[in-house]
Amino acid sequence: MSNPTSSGGSADSYHRPTPAVDVIPSEELLNYVHPSLLDIELTDSSIKQVCIGATAMACLVIFVSFHIFGTICLPFYRRMPSKHKTFMCLAVIRGCYGIFGMVFGGYCLLAYTNLDRDVVFGRSATSTLAMYITVGFFIFELSAVVISDMAFGTLSKMLIVHHGLGLISYMNAIQGQENHSFGTKALLLEMSTPFSCLCYVLLKAGMEKSVLWKVNQIILVHTFHVRSVVECYLWYVTYNNWDYIVRDMPAVSFYLLYTTLSMVTFVMTPYWGYKKTQQLFNPVDWNFQESRNAQALAANGNVKKMI
Repeated sequence: MSNPTSSGGSADSYHRPTPAVDVIPSEELLNYVHPSLLDIELTDSSIKQVCIGATAMACLVIFVSFHIFGTICLPFYRRMPSKHKTFMCLAVIRGCYGIFGMVFGGYCLLAYTNLDRDVVFGRSATSTLAMYITVGFFIFELSAVVISDMAFGTLSKMLIVHHGLGLISYMNAIQGQENHSFGTKALLLEMSTPFSCLCYVLLKAGMEKSVLWKVNQIILVHTFHVRSVVECYLWYVTYNNWDYIVRDMPAVSFYLLYTTLSMVTFVMTPYWGYKKTQQLFNPVDWNFQESRNAQALAANGNVKKMI
């Protein structure tokens, strides 16, 4: 990949390059989905709003549909507390989005497109649609998590921070029409969510001793290893284009991007990878086990105060 800084000119006289928005059908994933998708004017504000709103609505439909399906067809689901049912429905939505992220993120990472020609301002029809869908997903996900925490008296700190930063970063990117390269390639990090969803469903179905559980859990653990590889690749792209990124990437986008990337690389992926490895050998629902432990400690503290 050539460094954009080689275009010439001093830092003082250098002007922001024109965003690469030329649609090259052979480089667009949308062309293989359906060629007519390339005829949509994705930069139009009304199209943007429709895409974001339709994605959030699709997430709601999946949530309600799985709840109805589980209530009718899954006896173990009917026996679960409401809090666990909500978590499972959200896990299914994350799993669906994870499949989307694997396809679009993997394509944008492996195919040479405008996103590689200009790592700051390069865009494509595929990346634009992917960014809209991601914003719609984060809007629904963050709203659902906050409402769930308020309803059940919990606090999903890491999830709220992760998705909150994600929502702000992607909204800023589509508003300023930048960072599509990092934003779309980072979608591949969602590769863990389909397996995490299946992990939770199998656990609640009492199948934690089955071969399917073990195979899925081993794959899930390894997805976090692959996530680390993707994160290292994004840092490598940063290293190769550092001068250009520092000089031309808007400050807000710069700090949002590298705050999020740093947290994912050094905190979230290692932590989640460790917890899922631990769960492989001790198959328990640690999502709610930790909250129960915290509540028990709080209750114990209150008893001591009373004594």
